[in-house]
Amino acid sequence: MLSKEVRYTNKKILIVDDEKDIHILLRVHLGNVKDIEVMSAYSAEEAVKMYGELLRKGGEPSLVIMDLKLSGGDVIELEGRERFDGVEATKKILKLNPEAVIWGYTAWEDTNEGKKLKEVGARQVFGRDISFKEFAKMVEKFFQD
Repeated sequence: MLSKEVRYTNKKILIVDDEKDIHILLRVHLGNVKDIEVMSAYSAEEAVKMYGELLRKGGEPSLVIMDLKLSGGDVIELEGRERFDGVEATKKILKLNPEAVIWGYTAWEDTNEGKKLKEVGARQVFGRDISFKEFAKMVEKFFQD
């Protein structure tokens, strides 16, 4: 999985997904992980802004769980604002902090877009065929390593 040199400074997780139900399900299963703090962002823009603010305060999450397809899809112009997907959000977060640990958790992992998530720096990309319970166990293991 991840190498032993990966270090985390806290047990904060940032979930980035535009579907509220995914946040709820992940929070339910991650609730079994001891001393974890879960934060939510519902768009790529919100995630990058939140990550940057937390980083400036020295409290950035140790793990970002990133969906691929977020409202707005690829980088597009919408009502005069740029909107972007999980690939672009991953790039922007890694530009803020090259040491950020980002895992993709998406139904699109086997597509070219899913591969792009890994190519731009996501440490892992998992499919939604992995149950929320199993995914939460993987997160718990990440914090134990």
